[in-house]
Amino acid sequence: MSLKDWLKAITTGEATLRDFLMIVTRYMFVKAQSKYNFYIKKEYFINNMKKSEATIMVLIGKYAGVWEVSLKRIYEYSGKLDVVLINAGGFNRELSIKLSRDYGFSYFESYPNNIVASQNYFIAKYLGSEVIIKMDDDVFVTKNTFKNLLRAYHRLKSEGLDIGFIAPVLNVNNYSYYHFLKTLGLLEEYEKIFGKPLIFEGHAKRNIWQNPDVAKYIWEKSLPLNHVAQIFEDKNKDSIEIIPTRFSIGCILFEKSFLMRFYGYLTPRPRFKLDTSKAFDSSQITKLLLPYGDEESINFFADTTMHGRFLVLDSFAGHLSYRPQSKYMLDWFRNNKERLLEDLNY
Repeated sequence: MSLKDWLKAITTGEATLRDFLMIVTRYMFVKAQSKYNFYIKKEYFINNMKKSEATIMVLIGKYAGVWEVSLKRIYEYSGKLDVVLINAGGFNRELSIKLSRDYGFSYFESYPNNIVASQNYFIAKYLGSEVIIKMDDDVFVTKNTFKNLLRAYHRLKSEGLDIGFIAPVLNVNNYSYYHFLKTLGLLEEYEKIFGKPLIFEGHAKRNIWQNPDVAKYIWEKSLPLNHVAQIFEDKNKDSIEIIPTRFSIGCILFEKSFLMRFYGYLTPRPRFKLDTSKAFDSSQITKLLLPYGDEESINFFADTTMHGRFLVLDSFAGHLSYRPQSKYMLDWFRNNKERLLEDLNY
């Protein structure tokens, strides 16, 4: 509406001055937020991009201790796809750059340390492909993870479906762990040990999210990774499920155009204590008002625009753990590192 239309509406009583002020406020917020979503002060880019049909974008920095396995598996199974390591804040910089060069990956580093803004900025400025496979550095892919994700993507597109994102079955995941247990015939055994594998409950209540014994149990059932991946391919070939609830996006495929229509992920404010005596986390202010961060944003965008979230049941990968389990599972990783590599020639 033009200013003239607004004045007419206010004069006739169809709208109020407060309606107009709220529209202006919302417009100003969207403009400010869209700029903040891409806020980068400094960047460093090693460009080895080949302009493949999809780009694998790996968020690194958090779990440097697992890179010798997780990045090696990406190298082995990425085929002709571009791979870029995204390092917001430059954590473990020398090792990050060395591994990117060893494997022929691209490398993008940005400051300040804001992993959400770093992704938005890189996608908008440098990404040539329409298809993005975003993954975390503690995800261990298998021989079928990428190829079956892409096959499912092309199938969904050919059927005319609107895609928010699609994901493989991750073993330690708040939703897809149910399909992991079901495919391997473990539902009854799991329930006897840990209780029902529920998916509709707060994540903090879930054993899969906080109990390290659950993560260890699931990982022991996940090895050798490519052997288990073959079971998923045989039992679930071409099967796709709708994801009915918020999904943890440790590994997802989505389209650049889908994300950029919303000016990227909604970037949260930095985490800091406003009052150390109360130990108040500043990010909670934003969390109460609107979605923030990459996971919250893309789930919200998919829901509000009626774009589907899809689980590809013949695509399988391992996710090391959630934050409450991480210390325990990093110890498990160090004791089982060779088992996570022994299947590469399977």
